[in-house]
Amino acid sequence: MPSALILIANGTEEMEFVIPYDTLVRAGISCTSALVNDIPDTIPTPSPVAKCSRGVKIIADKDLADVEDPNSFDALIIPGGAKGAETLSQDKKVQDLIRTYLEKDKVVGMICAGK
Repeated sequence: MPSALILIANGTEEMEFVIPYDTLVRAGISCTSALVNDIPDTIPTPSPVAKCSRGVKIIADKDLADVEDPNSFDALIIPGGAKGAETLSQDKKVQDLIRTYLEKDKVVGMICAGK
């Protein structure tokens, strides 16, 4: 079964996360959501919760740091939302992931500010 890793961060646009997730699942693609935390690594987080751009809280499946092999998915999805996109764009692990996916000719979907 094809798979997709969908990133989320505080400030992600709710619709730009939920709609692609839902659409991919309906198409038979296994989706895993991963929180990219904007809180320094020294502060433990009890659960991978993102507070989205309109205040909706979404619980990610995992923290990105806990995804065993983020390169093993068939697609990488980067939603927008100004604050969330900023967090994603400044994260070294996310930058490396995008680079690796593009080098391997894998699907990278970037939505709105996520580009």
